[in-house]
Amino acid sequence: MAYNPYYNLDGGQGSVNDRVPLQQPQQHVQQQQQQPQQGSQMNVGPAGSMAFQLGQNAFSSFIGQENFSQFQETVSRAATGSAYLSHYFQVSTSFVFAKIRQILLPFLKGNNWQRTPAGGPSGNGASGTGPTVTFLSPIEDENSPDMYVPLMALVTYILVWNIKQGLAGAFNPENLYYKLSSILAFVALDLCILKLGLYLLVHTASPTASVTELTCYVGYKFVPLTLALLLPKKPRWVGILGTVYLFVAFGVFLLRSVKFNLFNDAVADIIGVKKSTVKQCNYFLFVYGFVWQSVLMWLMA
Repeated sequence: MAYNPYYNLDGGQGSVNDRVPLQQPQQHVQQQQQQPQQGSQMNVGPAGSMAFQLGQNAFSSFIGQENFSQFQETVSRAATGSAYLSHYFQVSTSFVFAKIRQILLPFLKGNNWQRTPAGGPSGNGASGTGPTVTFLSPIEDENSPDMYVPLMALVTYILVWNIKQGLAGAFNPENLYYKLSSILAFVALDLCILKLGLYLLVHTASPTASVTELTCYVGYKFVPLTLALLLPKKPRWVGILGTVYLFVAFGVFLLRSVKFNLFNDAVADIIGVKKSTVKQCNYFLFVYGFVWQSVLMWLMA
């Protein structure tokens, strides 16, 4: 009997169509696997790698090998720092409106102030006792702090203040530098008080206690400060009541935002902290958020 290449092992005969489709997908997959390999070989050619190596060697010989190594370390650190700060600029229009609503109407939010964890722990905590929990970016969680709103509020506050000076006939270009320098001095003092108070009271690995995120919370004060400048002066009681409400609302926002996110895990972390320490921390945040912030914003306004 002649050999039949399309004879099935099960005992029957199959047609050509039963065998050919089994070979075509394999050939198609092999072609797809070969095409990316050929493309990658074309993109990274020997001429490109040789030119890059020659340029790197020429630059290192021009500035010195030691200086070139320091340059590489500086660039890598700058890239790491920019990637870290870019997390706080990932915002959207809806997030900006939601954050402003939190600052101006904190009483309507309830107790939902805790941030949403992004995943597992990464790195070491600020106190060196354990890992730090990472959280979602501001564009994904409205409870997350950001740097966009504080920076835009700061710029808007300075512009509004200078416009009011111009309308009153007392505009001076030097006032812009004076106002900016005084504001930065107040912010630095405010940040030092908050950071020092939390450091002396409780040691936590939460990112909320970091200088970066505390700067975000401190910078949110320019939202109520800008609105306070826009309040009418007559009748006088309207401006006074509006200013008092803005200051109190910001105190509530600041107290709840820091208090509910001061620990990574409110249950696991508080177990290792004395109840008296937690109470002292709450008292400090209350005095800082209402008394100190009201005095500071009154001086800045």
